[in-house]
Amino acid sequence: MPVNGEYSLPHLYKDYMPYYWSQIETLENLQYVAGLVDGFNQDRFLAALMGKRSVGKDKIVHMRNELVEITNKLEEEYLVLDEFGKTFNDKFATRNNACFSSAMTLLRKMRSGMSKMIQIFRQFAPQNKAARRAAHAEQQTLDLYSHSTIGGQEYTLPIFDMDEFTPEVRELYEAMKRFMDYMGKSFDLCEDILEEEERIRQSPDECLERYHIFKDEHRAKIKDMLNAINLESRDFLAENNPAIKMRSESRDEKQFAKRGFHNLTEAATTALASKEIVEEARRGEFTAQELWLFDGYDREYIRRVRTIIQNFDTYLPKDYTRKTLPAKYIASLMLWCKPHEDKGFVAYFTKTYADAGGQLSVPKNPAVNQQKNELTKSDADYVKLVEKWEKIA
Repeated sequence: MPVNGEYSLPHLYKDYMPYYWSQIETLENLQYVAGLVDGFNQDRFLAALMGKRSVGKDKIVHMRNELVEITNKLEEEYLVLDEFGKTFNDKFATRNNACFSSAMTLLRKMRSGMSKMIQIFRQFAPQNKAARRAAHAEQQTLDLYSHSTIGGQEYTLPIFDMDEFTPEVRELYEAMKRFMDYMGKSFDLCEDILEEEERIRQSPDECLERYHIFKDEHRAKIKDMLNAINLESRDFLAENNPAIKMRSESRDEKQFAKRGFHNLTEAATTALASKEIVEEARRGEFTAQELWLFDGYDREYIRRVRTIIQNFDTYLPKDYTRKTLPAKYIASLMLWCKPHEDKGFVAYFTKTYADAGGQLSVPKNPAVNQQKNELTKSDADYVKLVEKWEKIA
């Protein structure tokens, strides 16, 4: 994070002090560098070029050709980043977040562009030995971006306009401008993704939703592991697994999800999800059918659905005399509680209702599905039932 325009040195680099620091690890870093990229203009380009002691025609042509090639790659990398960004914030855990920040995860998708941008800034930054010795002596790392003439360094306005320079210089400027434009677009995209990530971090409900989706997506893999899992093994000890440690230190599942969103790897989170499912099964609190139908929900929610079914007769009209439960009422419950599978839910309803002593017959799945397809959330019966159900503790 920049402090008074300078960057503090990450812990990673304390033992080895490079002359310039160019790492972008946070949204704040990215916004700072993006502002410098947006500030690139013709005057700054000419001042930077004229500040070099000698740049011959061959060197200029080489730089121009290299920039054209890199920008073509950057254009492809931008498209990859765009596709990656569409799903990045839908995922609770990401592959490399134990080692890299989200900003760096995004920027790795534009490796060619980032590498070339750093090279450009470095080419037009002071490289004198005295400054290098001073930096090492003071244990400081200079901010590459603010010290480069292409970036934030103050510069003297060039005496001549672009028209006074050779065609090769003008072509180099156009190539660099196109490159900077694509870098700016890429940074804007990264900022949008990181700002959305931060918004999600501030919403425990959204974080919890993503954790439940993660657990559901990995259910098949987790089920294959269940018979082989030994919860006493080292893989499930808090000191060996950051996800399990974070969960043990969190007040509840929602607080854990808020802390863990985009801060845990897939492997660590899968181990936690496996551990939770096994522990619930061992406690016998929920049947395998309930865990399968409703695992995307808070456990209190599953208990509420079970209680509703066990007392379903109490929600019928007082003058109800038929021997079969109304399919519309069961469809209303299905619409409200959103099980993973409708057919499986009707089977679960039938068994739970019968086990609780229910005396009426339960309509078959086709009849319930027909009612559900015709049902809306504004239906008067649905609204009245939901008002009762949502009051259940």
